Amino acid sequence: MAKKLALIYLCIDAVLIAICAYFGAVHVLNSQVSLISSSLIILASFLGYKKRVAKKIANADISAFDDVNENSRIPSQDEVANLENSRIPNENEAKNARNSRISNEKTPKIPLRLYEFGSVLSPLRLLAYVLLILAFFILVKKELFEPLSFLAGIAVMPISALFSAVFIKAK
Repeated sequence: MAKKLALIYLCIDAVLIAICAYFGAVHVLNSQVSLISSSLIILASFLGYKKRVAKKIANADISAFDDVNENSRIPSQDEVANLENSRIPNENEAKNARNSRISNEKTPKIPLRLYEFGSVLSPLRLLAYVLLILAFFILVKKELFEPLSFLAGIAVMPISALFSAVFIKAK
């Protein structure tokens, strides 16, 4: 799948190079500088999120999954018979139990923690964004900046992701 994905990226980049070459070398330069910069941003984002997921998996509490496995077992015939013979509560008892349970439940608060921003503010990702901004300013200062070509180079990644979602079938 990685080879197919790389092939799609290369084909779309080749089409972009051909179109930009028609307009001139400055357009090719802009498109390739922005393509490389955006590729570095995506790579840094992937590595940051991969590291975060690996850390969450390493810190996961395995005992929480034991309760799920215990509740998901198939009941024996004796347990089924006991459940059938047990008393069924009337509607008023069920409503009272439901209302008391709802009133006792509190909405959980989601605290904003600094470690949740770890993958967003990773040094590699910030460096990739700095590189993109620096490349932009260098092109502007040298009077080589072409906005459409620059944006087309950035757009290669989302367009390639769209084509890969359509043409690559996951197994």
